[in-house]
Order: sequence, then structure tokens, then C-alpha cells
Amino acid sequence: MSEQDEKIQELERRINVLENYSKPSHPAKKWVWTMLGIVLGLFLVMFLIGVIQFISA
Repeated sequence: MSEQDEKIQELERRINVLENYSKPSHPAKKWVWTMLGIVLGLFLVMFLIGVIQFISA
């Protein structure tokens, strides 16, 4: 093989590696969704407690 063929094969290998590369998930995004779920859960619980107290009064 000529030097040019070797360069082409190396470039094709690098392209394949880059195409198959998947970005790692962001741990901060998971943390934000967890905190949002906790806040909404607490809001829902407090809302239900308020409704129950209003109905009971």
C-alpha cells in the first residue's frame, strides 16, 4: 500500500470512531430533574393537606 492509502485508512478509522462516539449524560441534568420532582412532590403533599383542612373546617 502506498503512504496515501495508509493515510486514507487512518482517516476513515478516525471518522468511524468519532461517528460512534456518544456524548456522556450530564449528571447535573439528572440532579435538576430529581430536585424538581422533590419540590413538586412536596408542593402536592402540602396542597392536599390544605384541601383536607379546608374541607374539614
